[in-house]
Amino acid sequence: MASVKLTNVKKVYPYSSGEKKKHRWEKDAPTDTKVNLLQTDEGVVAVNNFNLDIKDKEFVVFVGPSGCGKSTTLRMIAGLEDISEGTLEIDGKVVNDLQPKDRGIAMVFQNYALYPHMTVYDNMAFALKLRHVDRREIDRRVREAAATLGISDYLDRKPKALSGGQRQRVAVGRAIVRKPKAFLFDEPLSNLDAKMRVQMRAEISKLHKSLKSTMIYVTHDQIEAMTMGDRIVVMKDGWIQQVASPLDIYNHPANQFVAGFIGSPPMNFFNGTLKAGSGNAVRFDEGTFSFDVPAAMCGALAGNKGKPVVMGIRPENMDEAGGDAKGPVIEAKVEVIEMMGSEVYLYANTGKSTFTARVAPTCQRKIGDTVRIALEPSKLHFFDSESGVTLV
Repeated sequence: MASVKLTNVKKVYPYSSGEKKKHRWEKDAPTDTKVNLLQTDEGVVAVNNFNLDIKDKEFVVFVGPSGCGKSTTLRMIAGLEDISEGTLEIDGKVVNDLQPKDRGIAMVFQNYALYPHMTVYDNMAFALKLRHVDRREIDRRVREAAATLGISDYLDRKPKALSGGQRQRVAVGRAIVRKPKAFLFDEPLSNLDAKMRVQMRAEISKLHKSLKSTMIYVTHDQIEAMTMGDRIVVMKDGWIQQVASPLDIYNHPANQFVAGFIGSPPMNFFNGTLKAGSGNAVRFDEGTFSFDVPAAMCGALAGNKGKPVVMGIRPENMDEAGGDAKGPVIEAKVEVIEMMGSEVYLYANTGKSTFTARVAPTCQRKIGDTVRIALEPSKLHFFDSESGVTLV
């Protein structure tokens, strides 16, 4: 297996015309310009200053919205995209100029990329045949991988006779037989239905543990990222926003983007101002409600008094307020109710802010009702309103 290290990696796509395109705010700018990517005199910057050290046998997930640069980064590791600047090392060796076939890496694509005229067996064996591996060794590897993935009964079938989940297993098997230094997965489950995605998530996680291999996995689905990765790399507009374990990212997001992207339903945000409270307290004022922030947070927020900030809290840290509520309580009108069986989501409006609260399944509220929602004080987050950086 292998360690993978990226140092100051950058990817720039030159303009096709050889001239700098106009920015979207300039006259006659093209309407199809990707406004989320940085445009320079060199071209469009898809990945910028990417630094990451992936340990041997680690499972790392790149996650972010479409166009954030995660798949481009994966393709640079695979050798399918040239690196504009920076270095890529595999097992301590710089491989920027190595061909994909010489990097010891296997990639599993979103669309499976199986040969339709070949059987499952031949699809899995094809790369080994090109390398002139002994026929008996090929047979052993193919049947061993098929048994691991539960597709031994399908070796004589062609891809068109398989379900989406079975095809994805074949694609993974084709990678396994090569015994690569690292596995790369480019949104491999996006074409599967919800039930099959859950099953395949578990299969890939079990595979990682059994193979004890290095895996780099790209997805836009934050649930996949949270459930599969040892570490998560959150990306936006070509930049890394945060690298941490799933729980660290969930509980301690580096900025407002990470806080809003990770979590389902996403974190609620309330725009407001920090003011002086009673004594040395700091008070958050949203306009329709206000409260003194917990004492433990006052020190970190004291320097921001008088400034606009964003307060964040997750839906599971909000509930209907009882008579003994000790934390901040806000009033809002219910606009939508989602009954999920074991829980209920209330979508409500304070008159200035909308939010989602996860409440008990015994909730009897109706649309239009006014509810009192208690906030769990220790679960509050505050962000700078301009930079989005976490204040506390």
